[in-house]
Amino acid sequence: MKKVIAYILLITLAFTMLTGCKKKEASKEIDIEKANQTNEEQSENNSKESENQEEASKEVDYILYLRYKDKPFLYDEVFSIDINDEKLKDKSIEQFILEELINFKPKGEIMSPVPGGTKVLSIKREDKNVIVNLSKEFIEKKMSDSDAMLTVGSVINSIVAIPGNETAQIMVEGKLLEKYNGVKTSEPMYFLEGLFPDK
Repeated sequence: MKKVIAYILLITLAFTMLTGCKKKEASKEIDIEKANQTNEEQSENNSKESENQEEASKEVDYILYLRYKDKPFLYDEVFSIDINDEKLKDKSIEQFILEELINFKPKGEIMSPVPGGTKVLSIKREDKNVIVNLSKEFIEKKMSDSDAMLTVGSVINSIVAIPGNETAQIMVEGKLLEKYNGVKTSEPMYFLEGLFPDK
């Protein structure tokens, strides 16, 4: 009788141990599945974050050379635009920048030195020289030599600041501009220094 009870106890103990082990193994399997799901979710989140960073990096920076009102110097202002922006559609970056320069709305003391009403008729590239063709409104306003120098410097520097551009020239209504209110403009011009306040 004692042997029968001992056997029953052993069988019960063995059965309990086996089911306990199986439960632990099952819980380990579930934990592994959860860990795999968590890893997949994290990798998806990481890929979404990198996509968002790529989208954010689709912005392009550009510089406009503006002038201080009633002061004889230029000021470089950096702006950004998304490369998919409608303003860039069917335009070169040079045309876009010139149009932004011409149409810049005064902010405090800062304004565009380019005469209002000026339009960009065309942009032509000859190697690293960019020729900008502007409308007649560009030359209709009379101004001092120093103001004319700021206007020319604003156009030239805004174009030459674009990577890959070395020099720029100005045409008006398809004709190369020889002089602009006393400023010689017939030759390709490099970035114009000396138009900025001393720092």
